[in-house]
Formats: sequence, C-alpha cells, structure tokens
Amino acid sequence: MFKTEDISIKKDPIAQLLLLQLTLFLAFQLLAFIGILWQGPEGTSLKSDVVRLFAMPYNLGALAWKPWTLFTSIFSHEAFFHFLFNGLFLFFIGRMYLMLVDYRSVWPLFIATGLAGNLLSLLLMQSPGMKNYMGNGLLLGSSGALMGLMMTLARLNPNLPVRLFLFGEVKLKFVALAYLLLNVLMLGSVSNLGGTLAHLGGAALGLWYGWRRSLGQDPLRRAYLNRSSKKKSFMSVSFRRPLTDDDYRSRKVEKEASLDELLDKVHRKGLSSLSKKERQLLDNYSKNS
Repeated sequence: MFKTEDISIKKDPIAQLLLLQLTLFLAFQLLAFIGILWQGPEGTSLKSDVVRLFAMPYNLGALAWKPWTLFTSIFSHEAFFHFLFNGLFLFFIGRMYLMLVDYRSVWPLFIATGLAGNLLSLLLMQSPGMKNYMGNGLLLGSSGALMGLMMTLARLNPNLPVRLFLFGEVKLKFVALAYLLLNVLMLGSVSNLGGTLAHLGGAALGLWYGWRRSLGQDPLRRAYLNRSSKKKSFMSVSFRRPLTDDDYRSRKVEKEASLDELLDKVHRKGLSSLSKKERQLLDNYSKNS
C-alpha cells in the first residue's frame, strides 16, 4: 500500500513522468473545452490540431517538419482510458522499479525504450501495404516505454511476486511473458498495428537493457551521470583503508540479507509497514544499486 508521502516530485522520476503526462492530457482536454464553447461540437478540432504537434506522424514528409514528435509522442495521450491505463501501469511498475533497480536510470530508459518503439513502428509501417493504408496516421502514447520498464524489471527480478485482480499472486516473468504474447498475437490485426509494433520495440530494448544490467553493465550510466554531474559544483575527497576481500564479501552478505528482510516485509505487509528508518534504508539500497 502506497501513501502520498512516498512520492516526492523533486526526487521521484516516476512522479515527474506522471505529472508531465497528466499536464499534457489536461491541456488537451482544456483546448477541446475552449473549442466547444467557441464553435460548438466542431470546436474539438482545436484540440486535434494541437495534438498533431505532439503525435508522431507515419508520413515521412510530415515527420521531417516535426522531428520533435519522435519524443513528445512518448508523453502524450488524447483518449481518457488510454491515459488512465498507462498512468496506473506507470505508477505500479515504476514504484517497483524504483525499489528494486534504481531511480537514476528511469528517465534515460523511459525515453530510450519509447524512442525504440517509435522507430520500429515507423520503419515497419513504411511497408507498401501499410503506407497506403495509414496515410496521415499518427502514433501517440507511452505504452512502448512502459513495456521497456516492465521488461527490464522482469529480466532483473523474474520471480518478483505481483498481485493481480482475479489471478492472485503471479511471478513478474509470467506477467511480462503474457504481455509479450498478447502483442505478438495482435500483429495480425490492422486496427492498432502501429501501437503493437511500438510495444514490441520498447519491450525488446528493455529486455536487452535488463540483460546488460544483469551482467553488471549499464549502457545508460553515462546518460544519467552526465545529468547528475551538472548539478554538482564542488569536489569532495575522502581517504579510507581499502577493504580486504573478506571485508567486502562480509558486507555484501549483510547488505543482501538486510535487503531481503525489508523486501519480504514489504511483500507481506505493504510499504506503509516500514518505519522511517527502514524506508530510508530501502531508498539507499535503491540509489546505490
């Protein structure tokens, strides 16, 4: 169970992403409302015109005039249920990602997987049949980026238990596999083929990133280190006795045992059951992972 104090806009990238997407969604709805007041039902075209400035067009000529839409489309939603579902998905997957992976890679990974999904969709939708069918079609939504986050988390923590309505407790790897299979099955449907391809593109990059992280490598490390280093304008130097191999192994075992105990408590009783000290300890583990 999560409380509102668990989210700090300044330090929590998931809260930042949610706020950005909510702001854009509300702005689109406000434009529709203004247009209706001004011109009646036809006034919703005002919103549509603005949405086109954020949505990625499949027409390469139009994309050449709006290259920024490769990125802005990742954060934008026009339909209420599309925004609601993706927002809830981001909240729950994002909170687990922060707790079990880290907070620094969220923004770079979200953008990278969202962009990968957009590019795969754009490339394959240039096929002769779909190019003629789509015409002035647009791509909008964060689903590809969300698939990337989930696949990364599932690759690093495949046996993480997740509670699903009607299904009870299910391991995350099975949830991720079900989403993948569902999207593969949807490849035979034309109705949302572009979105399905974006999901699979984001999922593929997320799996690759999770695999690299499992090997102790982080391809996105430079991206978030450069971002964080700009905020620091001082140098700190400290000296300490080097750890022996035995000291290092002993500390690692103690840290892992303590982390396992905290995660087990969260799983059994919820995040709200942690004391302030335990929650701070869990945050430190996440930041230093």
